[in-house]
Amino acid sequence: MRISKLFLSVILSISLFAQTSWAQMASTEALFEHRVTVSPKEKVMQFTAREDVAKMLGQMDVDPKMIEERVASMTDEEASQIAQKIDSMPAGSSAAGSLIGAVVFIFVLLVITDILGFTKVFGFTRSVR
Repeated sequence: MRISKLFLSVILSISLFAQTSWAQMASTEALFEHRVTVSPKEKVMQFTAREDVAKMLGQMDVDPKMIEERVASMTDEEASQIAQKIDSMPAGSSAAGSLIGAVVFIFVLLVITDILGFTKVFGFTRSVR
């Protein structure tokens, strides 16, 4: 009994001096030593220079030189508002893709409920009941 109390007191005293580590998510900026800051006007220019955006602007008959002139004539406040909108846009989403995904999900859900016998929507399925 005396040894177990001694052992317990040693373990507790060691644990008091041990450092506790806290797991946290590390941001990308925290992982890199230097931060690259881009001005809002440069961000807008980089966005309009992207291949997909340039292609869409070309389909609308927008001249790239005119875009450069317009961005250069913007105030810093206007450019920062546009850069903020660029940052908040969803990446790679389209309404058509989302709609097709929703339709496929509902179709699969109805087929499964037909097979399980909860609904009878499609005539090509047989219930397991």
